[in-house]
Amino acid sequence: MLTFIKVVHTIIWVIMASSTFIIGYSVIRMKYDVVFFISLCLIVAEMIVIMVNAWTCPLTVIARRHSSDEAPNFDIYLHRSIAKYNKEIFSGILFIILLIYLYNQAK
Repeated sequence: MLTFIKVVHTIIWVIMASSTFIIGYSVIRMKYDVVFFISLCLIVAEMIVIMVNAWTCPLTVIARRHSSDEAPNFDIYLHRSIAKYNKEIFSGILFIILLIYLYNQAK
């Protein structure tokens, strides 16, 4: 079961990382199409889920039932440091994207 959770969690992570890239690319190009808005909705939905679950991914909670491993990447196929600082990394990237958007709007 843990392997299944890790695969699903990794697939979701790839989708969310891709969504972040799409948002950033769209902001730099200043082209806001359907793919941009879908990506934005996915990121906002993820943020809500994480906040509602006390800053923890619900899949991590489910995976904890199947493992006693304490490694940051026990529930996902990511490098240990990326898994550990995932929220910080993507929060920083999204903040930079927001600054670029605000700069573009001010021009």
